[in-house]
Amino acid sequence: MFDIGFFEILLIGIISLLILGPKRLPGFLTKLEEYVKLIRSKGTSISQEIKQEIYSEDFENKEKNKDD
Repeated sequence: MFDIGFFEILLIGIISLLILGPKRLPGFLTKLEEYVKLIRSKGTSISQEIKQEIYSEDFENKEKNKDD
C-alpha cells in the first residue's frame, strides 16, 4: 500500500530515536501499536457495516423485483 522499503524504515527509526531518545522510544512504540490496532479494528467494523448495508439493499431490490 505505502511501498516502504528497508531504507525508509531504517531512516524513520533513526529519526525517532534521535527525537524521542532511547528511554521514551519503547513506550511510544507501545502506544503506536495500540493506536494502529484501534484504527484497524474500526476500519474493519466500518467495512463490515458497509458490506452489510449493500447486501441488505441488494436483497430488498431482489425482493421488490420478485413481487412485481
